[in-house]
Amino acid sequence: MANATKLVTESCRESQPFDPTGMFMPGAVPRTAAEWRRKRIAINVSFLWLLFPILDLAGKHPSPLRAGCVAVAVVAFVLIYNRIPRGRPASEPLRRVAPALAALATIAMTLTLADRSSWTLLFIFAAISGAMRLGKRDAAAWIALCTVFTAVGNVVDATDVGSTISLSATTLAIGFMMLAFRRLMVLNHDLLTAREEVARLAVSEERLRFARDLHDLLGHGLTVISVKAELAERLLTRDLDEAAEHIADIKQVARNALSEVREAVGDYRKPTLANELSGARMALQAAGIEAELAGTDVTLDPEVEAVLAWAVREGTTNVIRHSGARSCRIEVHPGLAAVSAEVVDDGRAVACDANGDGDGAARGSGLIGLRERAERLAGRLEAGPAPDGGFRLWVTLPVRGPLT
Repeated sequence: MANATKLVTESCRESQPFDPTGMFMPGAVPRTAAEWRRKRIAINVSFLWLLFPILDLAGKHPSPLRAGCVAVAVVAFVLIYNRIPRGRPASEPLRRVAPALAALATIAMTLTLADRSSWTLLFIFAAISGAMRLGKRDAAAWIALCTVFTAVGNVVDATDVGSTISLSATTLAIGFMMLAFRRLMVLNHDLLTAREEVARLAVSEERLRFARDLHDLLGHGLTVISVKAELAERLLTRDLDEAAEHIADIKQVARNALSEVREAVGDYRKPTLANELSGARMALQAAGIEAELAGTDVTLDPEVEAVLAWAVREGTTNVIRHSGARSCRIEVHPGLAAVSAEVVDDGRAVACDANGDGDGAARGSGLIGLRERAERLAGRLEAGPAPDGGFRLWVTLPVRGPLT
């Protein structure tokens, strides 16, 4: 249970898609040298497209000075492209990215005007950089500007109309495609974050449920042990045989409680109504409270039966601890649409209500957990003073299985 969030988080990380642009998903920062190398390769593999203008330049047999200047400009473009911040979940402020984007556009336009060897391809990379880092409006404006630069550069380079339109449309299309892809990455990042949060909440909820189960399991058993220990103490000076019987019962109840806790730890235990009714009769009689059980011969869906069994256990525990009652009636009411369990005593109506509010020692979390269990199955819980005096706990649940 403690590792659930970690396992889900790892599975989320493994499910992250590969980003062909090298702009790794926001928040997915490489953690090892191998991941950094893969990121660099992904970022720079698309620069293979620059082989076209480079081969075009080589075919013109440039002078060493011209070739050197072009090489320096291309290297500077690649370095600036790699230095633009990436990996953040939020859009970069325009003032943070604008200098680098302006430098990319300047180098691209300079190479286009000075060398005239199809260097307008660089505007595609400039458009991608803006699309992946700027906000939606700024990115759209930057992509449009790069498209205009591409068209102007091709016109200056005396490129034919068809190629000019084709390259300009390519810059525009790839720019907006990467803007949409970036949006998809952000949404996927949000989804992964939500999955991790759901996993964390599920673990938290499971811990609370497990704590409630342990509270109910140990609370009932320790209450019976306490009552029988008091009886045995009083009988030690009067009736050793009866005191020995109560001590034997204490040993058996302790063993049962230990077994139930082990079951709860190993595989969350669902109590049965029959066992809880039998245990309730024994506990009430040990506390000197007359027990009356009715309507107990029913067959129910296991989930429904478990909640009613918890109701009997919680109600009995409260009667023994807080009521000072002389008698207690536990009754199961089967029906065609719903089944209910009722625990009524004739003692002081001081036990806490369904919200866990009450007087003194009566205040606790048992009824809160019981109400949550009932509501999870679309049921209802009522707890409060009975019309004829005493206290009444009533839980009703819709029938989900065979009822006889």
